[in-house]
Amino acid sequence: MVKKKTPGSLDKNDQLDSLWPTEDLMNFLRNEFGERVKNEYLLHSEDGKDDEEYSAIDEEAYLSGIQLPKCKFIGKPKREYHIRIKLNQAPVNIWRELVVPSNITLELLAYVLIKAMGWRHEHLYQFVSKSNVFYLNSRELKQRANGFMAFFSRVQYENSDKTSLEMVLQPKVERMKFQYDFGDSWDHDMWVKGARDYALDEEPEIKLLKAHGECPPEDCGGVWGYAFLLDLNKKKRKSAEDKDRLEWYDIPKNFDPEDCDLEWLQDDVEELWFRIKEEMNRK
Repeated sequence: MVKKKTPGSLDKNDQLDSLWPTEDLMNFLRNEFGERVKNEYLLHSEDGKDDEEYSAIDEEAYLSGIQLPKCKFIGKPKREYHIRIKLNQAPVNIWRELVVPSNITLELLAYVLIKAMGWRHEHLYQFVSKSNVFYLNSRELKQRANGFMAFFSRVQYENSDKTSLEMVLQPKVERMKFQYDFGDSWDHDMWVKGARDYALDEEPEIKLLKAHGECPPEDCGGVWGYAFLLDLNKKKRKSAEDKDRLEWYDIPKNFDPEDCDLEWLQDDVEELWFRIKEEMNRK
């Protein structure tokens, strides 16, 4: 009689293939990723200690897959920033325009930009200022401090959890870069088109206003890989391999890269804003 393997006893190579899709799978995910999620909570706490708020994994947030930063805004919101972000060197124009409170942290802003662009939040990211200052979250800063990047003393790092947008960008003055997925290297330019003071009783909001261009598929090889896929889709005669590649990246025959589903993107940003407010109201 062959003894059935449990999720905890499976080899790395056959764990996911051997799991039942219900309780066993959830147990595996908790065993494999639970401590990492918990540590992420602790890194965002002020003293790094395991207090009541961060001692246990929030099951609902854990299942949603993305933990919101603890520090979302710095100080009270006084101004609304109208920002624009565009994907650099893309084969078509891809940009978004949003309004956000000027005191939003760069870390939370990264979550908003990822949603607005249509990325899936599956990769690392960072902001880079014109003066070549790199803004990363607490977790990444800790990992880089303990890794080989610590030897590059000329590189200046700042904490995106402790830096607000208004601390690094003023309206119509300069731009900064938002880089997503260091493998594909999706490089964006971001700047503040305008700003206004909030009215006395006005509630700040995060909202996607305009959008142009479909978000490229993840892990397709960056802007050059995306351009290759678009050229491939234009071919009149496609091989079986061509069709498989396009299907893998979810690019249909009638795909229009200049178009995008603005309403769908707005719903995603609105849902994120709802989660942010809900989490803030619980404190």
